Amino acid sequence: MATLSSPEQGPSLNASPESHNTKLIVSQPAKMIELNRLLDTFDNFSDKISERTGEDRSGDMGGGGQNGVKRDDSKTVSPRDQAIANVPAPAVMQKQLQSHIQKEVQELAAKARHITRANQPGSAHEVNKLYARIRRLNNVLASILEASVDVLKRLFIRVFIDEQPVL
Repeated sequence: MATLSSPEQGPSLNASPESHNTKLIVSQPAKMIELNRLLDTFDNFSDKISERTGEDRSGDMGGGGQNGVKRDDSKTVSPRDQAIANVPAPAVMQKQLQSHIQKEVQELAAKARHITRANQPGSAHEVNKLYARIRRLNNVLASILEASVDVLKRLFIRVFIDEQPVL
């Protein structure tokens, strides 16, 4: 049963006499200088980082049968580290990446042809997405030819050792 006594005061409740006499006081919380400094630090980190790296998903889905127990043996080498140590020469890496990307482009082109023939609702959107992916893969393929050894090695590790998609 709220009634407006005046527009400046807002609604007034006449339900209990105690609520009529007390006022609600809202105070501004104290400034958190430490939190602001921390947020500024995070902003500075994002300015300093020049490129992004992919997430390592090799330990996902249950940890690969290790039952969640980590050993502290310094003598054991993980299979990933061993594979990284045995990375082939840059020319071989480049050739393997080229063949992998070309195979993926061929698969996407075949899928696009199949979707085009299906003539289903929404197929134009799917074909458009597939062709966009093909264009990006072709750009990656062209950049592999001019890439430095370090970039080539990172992409090789991502695709063949960590088994992540190219894009």
